[in-house]
Amino acid sequence: MISSVILVKARRMDHCRTCYHRLLTLTMIGLTVPGIFVFINQEQTTGSDQISSEQDESKSTPDARKSEHDESAHETSISPILLELAVIVGIAMLGRWLAESLRQSAVLGELLIGVVVGNVGFWLGLPLFIMVMHLGEVLPLFNEVWLTGSSVADAASKIFSEPQLAEGGSARRLVDIMTGPEGPRYVAMAFALWLFSELGVILLLFTVGLESKINEMLKVGWRALMVASVGVVSPFVLGLLMGMWLLPDAGSMVHIFLSATLCATSVGITARVFRDLGRLQTREAKIILGAAVIDDVLGLIILAVVVGIASTGQIDALEISRISLLSILFLGSVLLFGGRIVGWLIPFFAMLEKHHVKLLFPLALAFLLAWAASAIELAPIVGAFAAGLILSEEHFKKVSGHATMESLIAPLERIFAPVFFVLMGMQVNLLSFLDPTTLWLALAFSFAAIVGKLVCGLPAGRSSDRWSIGLGMIPRGEVGLIFASIGKGLGVVSGSVFSALVVMVIVTTLITPISLKWSLFRRP
Repeated sequence: MISSVILVKARRMDHCRTCYHRLLTLTMIGLTVPGIFVFINQEQTTGSDQISSEQDESKSTPDARKSEHDESAHETSISPILLELAVIVGIAMLGRWLAESLRQSAVLGELLIGVVVGNVGFWLGLPLFIMVMHLGEVLPLFNEVWLTGSSVADAASKIFSEPQLAEGGSARRLVDIMTGPEGPRYVAMAFALWLFSELGVILLLFTVGLESKINEMLKVGWRALMVASVGVVSPFVLGLLMGMWLLPDAGSMVHIFLSATLCATSVGITARVFRDLGRLQTREAKIILGAAVIDDVLGLIILAVVVGIASTGQIDALEISRISLLSILFLGSVLLFGGRIVGWLIPFFAMLEKHHVKLLFPLALAFLLAWAASAIELAPIVGAFAAGLILSEEHFKKVSGHATMESLIAPLERIFAPVFFVLMGMQVNLLSFLDPTTLWLALAFSFAAIVGKLVCGLPAGRSSDRWSIGLGMIPRGEVGLIFASIGKGLGVVSGSVFSALVVMVIVTTLITPISLKWSLFRRP
């Protein structure tokens, strides 16, 4: 008896030591990775100063043009982007290892290591980390510059408010970085990181679609519709009540926009957890994935209504009808006719590239449908998921080779998907938790967001794990950030409310992997 007690205590002590070592490793990584970028930043700054000095001296020499050409070649080098990708993939591997060592979901490790690295770099004042932390503001600014050809300062004046552009404001810091001597380099690095992350989540949802069966998804279609509908209505009502209670002096437009932000769902994290645990074939996973697609369409309609009211003071019925019709036509045509069209196309592409058609054709289809979904203002991941649903190994039965589509695409997904989760973690500003007012609002919004989505598991029926379905619909992720950023850009959402919404997104994103894993393991 005594020996067994001693053995249990020894095991507990060993587990505590393991946890301590893992946390120490995480801390060291959080300090080391930004340190690498500090060194690179100093080297680049020194190099830029040397080039500027050499350029001034070369103006009076015959070699001026050669010096300018060397400078241009230096500025367009992709070496920082390659290093950035290598570091992100490396720390994602370490994050997965730490999480799995602590018996947690791998995606939680990727999120948390992103939080640590991102905040340390942000506190050190590294320009790249500042841009990543404010990526929701950088991307609209970059798009405005790219589409209109205006200067960064002019584009910023159209997007941001005067307080944001005041000295010390977040928008002013971004403008200073982008217009500085190393601005183009940091823009390229931030944009490349975002591009890799988008590619990663597209590949993730595409592989999830490949592992799902369209006929099985259709079997739970009615349940998925009910789950999505309740998952939109419930948080909207709760958000409206919370807004009226906590922000009585704010206008009704603020309450409506707040409620709309709580309606969003980001399925990437949930899909990853189900996949890591080998539960993608369960009824619960299929209901959540189906509901997420419907939720995306409903979210777009709500966003169109809210933006229309905020911009013009009236509801644009034509715009709502357009979004609804295009969404139904796109999803309906892909699911009904996509499989047949793919069956006709594959033999032709097999003649062009018979050895690698099983890899290249699925990727091309995933990117094409992701683009098509984006073109009608749906999330690109909806198109990628639909592409995975309509493809099957039967389409390639006449193609040589024993490797499956999943096995060929998995290495690409394993490289880029973790970038998405690390980047999400890097956008979590821990300083948001220090303001008592913001924290109080954030806790209230988080409560409404969690309870509102938990309720949506009720229509799934008694034969389903309603807890898991509700928990799987909780994360807001990048979708919630997009809604909040639009509200801030329109001047509807104040700085404190925006910060509270960001904290809500953080909370719902981080609790999902832990709570969903617990819920799935409590039932065999």
